[in-house]
Amino acid sequence: MKFTFKILILLTIFTSCSNSDKENNPDCTYTPTLLTEEVSNITETSATFSGQIIAPTCESTVTSQGFVYAKTTLPKTDDYVIEVNGVNISSEATNLERNTTYYLRAFFVNPTGEYYGNEIEFTTAIGEINITTKTIENITLNSATSGGMINDDGDGTIINKGICWSTSQNPTINDNHIENNTNNYDFNSEITGLQENTTYYVRAYASNENGITYGNEETFTTLSATYKVNLEITGTTGNCGSSTNYLEYQVTYKFDDSDTISETAGGSGDIYYHEREGEIRDNLNMTIYLGYFDPEYPNSNNYPGSNLDNITITITNIDTNEEVLNTTLPDLFICTDSAYKNIFNFNPVDRTYTIDRLTYGF
Repeated sequence: MKFTFKILILLTIFTSCSNSDKENNPDCTYTPTLLTEEVSNITETSATFSGQIIAPTCESTVTSQGFVYAKTTLPKTDDYVIEVNGVNISSEATNLERNTTYYLRAFFVNPTGEYYGNEIEFTTAIGEINITTKTIENITLNSATSGGMINDDGDGTIINKGICWSTSQNPTINDNHIENNTNNYDFNSEITGLQENTTYYVRAYASNENGITYGNEETFTTLSATYKVNLEITGTTGNCGSSTNYLEYQVTYKFDDSDTISETAGGSGDIYYHEREGEIRDNLNMTIYLGYFDPEYPNSNNYPGSNLDNITITITNIDTNEEVLNTTLPDLFICTDSAYKNIFNFNPVDRTYTIDRLTYGF
């Protein structure tokens, strides 16, 4: 009887201790309430996690709580873990992989076990492409070669790629462009249909699901064409009552910024021919100066009665064998009134020209 009584006392004490929390607070909870909310602020390599953890009240000890995530479903505490204290919790996850699907759950651990909330799935963004424009090579009058090197595709799919160019800076695919349809990330493309002696700007481009990206800008100038300048002049003497039977004139050429080239011709009268070749980028300047007439000393010995007419200039592009200009200049003469000098300028880019005639006594 005494033995039975002692066992009953021990059992009563044990039961009383184990149920003490419940008896003291009959409304306490044994398990936590976990809510995993939708992921926000998703970028290529980061995202913001949010959730709510209401701890159990029957057991006040908290071993760990926060978020677990992984690239497989049902992540656990042996996957990626971010510990966050509190009820309404939030944290930023960094160093994520681009264009990758992850699974997320809120978690809670105490002496009674591990608890997990609902699972949320999210996918990080596709990254921006990194592309380099190649140096321009094989420059000619109307073509050149460039290309691109895709260093990083942003973990996306390359939709298209190529190069674009313009005479203005920062060209886009809205300007001239050529698409490269190879599967190579290292590609070359030929630019054709260019104007000679013209500066162009080039950028490689590529696009993926994230959008289009342009490479660095390269610039180059197409080569200048070589032109042949033919000059034909008819010279006569003894005009306007003068008995002078000799004429003399000077022709000068200046191809862009090069040195001036001079030629002198003369005689009793004839058809005179002149020919010069040179590279013209911006301007050809020519003068035809009859008799070295000086308007400050009009009565000096400057070949009165001499005359130049039928002055024809023909300019031919040697590279293409195209005649780009054929025009006649005004007559030159020295008489009581004089027209003694023609100044001619030619622009090969737009093929415009100007003629200025210097006169005296008009």
